[in-house]
Amino acid sequence: MTCQKCKGLMIKEWRPDFSPEAAVMRCINCGLVLDSLIAQNRSMKAHGKQAVLDAA
Repeated sequence: MTCQKCKGLMIKEWRPDFSPEAAVMRCINCGLVLDSLIAQNRSMKAHGKQAVLDAA
C-alpha cells in the first residue's frame, strides 16, 4: 500500500494506543498513521463532497 500523502511505503503496525483490537498502517517516510476509523471517515467525506459536486 502507498501513502496518500507522500506516496511512500505503508507498513502494518500494532499500536494499542490508536486501536486496541486492530493494526494500523504507518508510512515509513512521513509517519502518516491510518486506522480503520480514519479510513472510514475519509471515505465518508470523499463521498459527501462528490454528492455536493453532483448536486451543483
